[in-house]
Amino acid sequence: MRLSEEALRKTIRSYDRTATRYAQLTSKIPLPSQRDLFMEFLVAPGANLLDLGCGPGRDTRFYREQGYNVVGADLSVGMLDEARRRDPGGIFAQADMRCLPFRDGYFQGVWASASFLHLPKDSAEQALNEMHRVLAPNGVVFLAVKRGEAEGWREPEAAPQRFYFAYYHSDELAAKVEQPGFEILSLSENFSREQKHPDGSPVCWINLYARKVSI
Repeated sequence: MRLSEEALRKTIRSYDRTATRYAQLTSKIPLPSQRDLFMEFLVAPGANLLDLGCGPGRDTRFYREQGYNVVGADLSVGMLDEARRRDPGGIFAQADMRCLPFRDGYFQGVWASASFLHLPKDSAEQALNEMHRVLAPNGVVFLAVKRGEAEGWREPEAAPQRFYFAYYHSDELAAKVEQPGFEILSLSENFSREQKHPDGSPVCWINLYARKVSI
């Protein structure tokens, strides 16, 4: 079995087992500045958005309440069940970000917060190509990943299961995103007050916004 498949299978199984606990923990983590900037880059409410790696649907519901047409997509059945329970009016679909079941150019925005980071780096290009494909011209993508070295298995304190993480530096992430035809709009880093690595050090998030500039 390829590392990519094993990493995804075990990570998804861990999320299936911890969906409710994960939802409780992440509901306490604020994201106002990231969301506000994403909406600034988008057209007016009414646009089609893809919450890619939606988990328990926190952000899917938020954007729907702002007037956007949102599809929440995740590979974890447990997470999707939790999302539907928390937001019965939402639209959710099981999907692998490396092979998205949506037509070309359907979305004006792709929001991938803390999901792309679970892909082994040898699958990153495939996923970015798919995000590029499903975005309309001038569509906007948001990625939030953890800053760090290399990639591998981690066992976060809050979720005692096996999760695979791919860590990035800002320049490395930007180079990968530009390759399929995105233009970087904003790239920043921030330390989380709520989240820590297993060794107790604070998690540093890289927040990247990019626009589709080539077909």
